[in-house]
Amino acid sequence: MFNTVGSEFEERGVVKVLWPAWVVIFAAIVSAHGQTPGPAPAEINPPLGLYWGEPQQQIEAQRVPVVERAVVRQRDAWTVEGFTGQGLRRAILYFGPEKTLVEVELQYQEPTWTFDDYQAFFASARTNFQEKYGQPVILARYKEPLADVVETLVCLLWRVTGSSVRLCYYSAERGVDAWRVVSLHYRCEPMDEPTLQASR
Repeated sequence: MFNTVGSEFEERGVVKVLWPAWVVIFAAIVSAHGQTPGPAPAEINPPLGLYWGEPQQQIEAQRVPVVERAVVRQRDAWTVEGFTGQGLRRAILYFGPEKTLVEVELQYQEPTWTFDDYQAFFASARTNFQEKYGQPVILARYKEPLADVVETLVCLLWRVTGSSVRLCYYSAERGVDAWRVVSLHYRCEPMDEPTLQASR
């Protein structure tokens, strides 16, 4: 089921930084592109063969390679690494008060990817989600200087009753140096503050 290989930006300790985000998801995105969309799904399921409400003990019994355990906003957060294939650096599993799965974050970051590679990955993911769930809510879209760093953030949200997925691209550029990441955030409950935040 679970194959071995930051949910909130501010939670991970860096201002507006998305912790990076599985080649399986990337393949699914590419293969789904161009397919005729079917009926809207009743729920957005988590990736990696997991399911909402899955107990910690059950996930742990699969010998998932957890490299860090933390508490983020009063939720247990398990960081999983060791994925094979290009792109996915880590996944973060979040558990609610009942110690069951409530959120999964996939963080994609590949040193060999260029700006165009990140843009192509983001565009393919957006097309896939848009075909499934319709037009997204724009949570953030801006590019602005911060001291000697230029930050860019694009964050989109899709909701289905009782679940949601957020697709985000973040970059920080200083001269010829750049740090980029794409992340996917799956939740079994609606996001907070889904209002439009245009470029600022």
